[in-house]
Amino acid sequence: MHPVIEWMNEQNSKSVEGNYRWYKINKDGEKVPSVTTVLNIIDKGEHFHKWLANHLNYDHACSVRDEAAQRGTDVHDIVETLINNEPVNLENYGKDIIKRIMSFEKWWEDTMPMDIVAVEEVLAYPGIFYAGRFDFIANIKGRNTLIDIKTGGHYKTHDLQATMYKILWDTICEHLGLDQEYMIHDLYGLYLKDSWIKAPNPQFKKLQFRPKEVEAAVTLWRYNNENAYGKVLPPKQKDTLRTKFKLRMDEYENTEKNLDEYL
Repeated sequence: MHPVIEWMNEQNSKSVEGNYRWYKINKDGEKVPSVTTVLNIIDKGEHFHKWLANHLNYDHACSVRDEAAQRGTDVHDIVETLINNEPVNLENYGKDIIKRIMSFEKWWEDTMPMDIVAVEEVLAYPGIFYAGRFDFIANIKGRNTLIDIKTGGHYKTHDLQATMYKILWDTICEHLGLDQEYMIHDLYGLYLKDSWIKAPNPQFKKLQFRPKEVEAAVTLWRYNNENAYGKVLPPKQKDTLRTKFKLRMDEYENTEKNLDEYL
């Protein structure tokens, strides 16, 4: 097991669900927002707003967004299974999923990673005000490459997302006294789409390391979410109320019958 993953397993980090995602990052109970939660502070730009405006209404746009999110989740789950060298049955999936998996297969055959360093691991470190789960890290041509799988188009926040994962990973490496060979050398986005016609066409785009922009995003997010006392509080956990109910109709009917005997 990679030393970073072994160290993270010892921290017992867990996701904390609320209105947005946080992580409990160590045994002391320290909580921080997720990488994507922090990056929500950045406007998605003109193209996104035009996309939003072209829908019938807000609810319809949310429905389309949720479908896209589910598609992304399905693709990530299938890719993780394939990387773990397990077979996948795509019989129950539509062309939008199958064509994206075919693109991933094409990328894999063209790239031929030397080794898979880690897959779908949570990264967190005390004192860094975010945590998150990356897709996978592969050794490509002798360089540790963090790869973020995307099923849509490229946004500038993808650079920041990958940067945040690298900062966390490399900080843990430094904490453990590991050499440069253990750190992340390159950041890439792997864009899998279903728009190709003749042959799969995965886009493997190099992402920029932008630590200054990450620092600015974190500062702005904290400012936007702090309370009157200047503190950012984690979300309250959802109530675990009972969701299944059953009326004891049989007992009620028996009681009625017993009452009849006395009337």
